[in-house]
Amino acid sequence: MKPAPRFRRDGPDLWIESAYAILSREGHLGLTIEQLTTRTGKTRGSFYHHFGSMDGFVSQLLADWREGNTERLARLAELDPEPSVRRALIHGEAMRLDARVEIAIRNWAGTDHRVRDASSEVDRRRLEVLIRDLVDLAEKSGSNLPPRDAEMLARLEYATFLGAQLLAPDGKLDALTDIGRLYDEMLMVFLKNRLA
Repeated sequence: MKPAPRFRRDGPDLWIESAYAILSREGHLGLTIEQLTTRTGKTRGSFYHHFGSMDGFVSQLLADWREGNTERLARLAELDPEPSVRRALIHGEAMRLDARVEIAIRNWAGTDHRVRDASSEVDRRRLEVLIRDLVDLAEKSGSNLPPRDAEMLARLEYATFLGAQLLAPDGKLDALTDIGRLYDEMLMVFLKNRLA
């Protein structure tokens, strides 16, 4: 199943897509109603019609970010019962994320409690998906992975993903292909050693 395209052209979605473009280039400090109206070609009245306030806009932007960059991926992964296929799907989809937007949101989280809470919730959810898939992969390979080990492996994998974002100034996560492959090879060796 192919993911739905992320670009939308009208209504509130146009404002959200414009916000991502601003975040990727200027960070959260550039995310103003003036910048949004300039980028969309729409009026302040249109902005207030759709969102009511900047707070309403931020809430909808964060909900969209969580849906598009976390929940959508989790649902796609659930479509396949094979853990290695799910992991490959998640890795492929993660590579398509714009690291500049992810970094901008994390920087913003340092100054806004709503963004920090949303970011923490996204991290929790992503780790939850990784832990589940690691436990399933271990079971499939005949190994027992205690919850604490599964959590530590998931945190290691996720920390690598976050670090790769910081090393991707153009927003493209091309290096994750090789990193993911190497991590999975090391993971399989780790799981096999648990059987010995």
